[in-house]
Amino acid sequence: GRKKPIYLMKTSDHVITCTPYLDAFVRTLNPNTTDISSTVDTERRYHPLNRHQKEIVTLGWSGSVSTSKYFYLLSHVLKKLAAIHRFNILVIGDSSVRIEGLEIEAVDWKEESEITYLQRIDIGVYPLPDEEWVLGKSGLKAIQYMALAIPTVATAVGANFRVIENGVSGFLVKTEEEWLHILSRLIQDAGLRERVGRNARIKVEREFSIKANAPKYLQVLKKLS
Repeated sequence: GRKKPIYLMKTSDHVITCTPYLDAFVRTLNPNTTDISSTVDTERRYHPLNRHQKEIVTLGWSGSVSTSKYFYLLSHVLKKLAAIHRFNILVIGDSSVRIEGLEIEAVDWKEESEITYLQRIDIGVYPLPDEEWVLGKSGLKAIQYMALAIPTVATAVGANFRVIENGVSGFLVKTEEEWLHILSRLIQDAGLRERVGRNARIKVEREFSIKANAPKYLQVLKKLS
């Protein structure tokens, strides 16, 4: 029921949140919170396999059937981009995705194949609308791309400001023109893809990896023991 999450947050000894926005909300119900971003395993699972010197790059998006509506936000951008560049499109998480005039490889999400598909991406895209629901999203999609040293272009909203340092470990954009400009640069410049991807991997290892965040979880558990 709708009241259950509120009840649990109010009565818990401690609440772990994953974005500053959610943390601020929970603190109105319970003063004992810790904001820990989504975390990935960079040591055992997320291993970069980029081949930057490729004739045709792959733009990729990963999500679910419920979030694939966000991918369609890039329909006009991708059509304009396809008129001036050759590239492949890979959609992970919703095999029904179609955009008229574009060739898209769309596959359903499976845990055992997720990372293998992600490793095929050369440029990761993370479009989002500017709405309150998005402020609760932790930027995990961007973190997954970045952990694999994939240069990522994301909407400048919410937790993406924490995950991506614009122009260094990825790109934050708002307008259709900005999407088109940055994606064009990345398609044409293998050195830029490699440099930004390398910085992205370093940022995830330092801030969003299990190794970086395990002490934070342990600290919370020790307080409660």
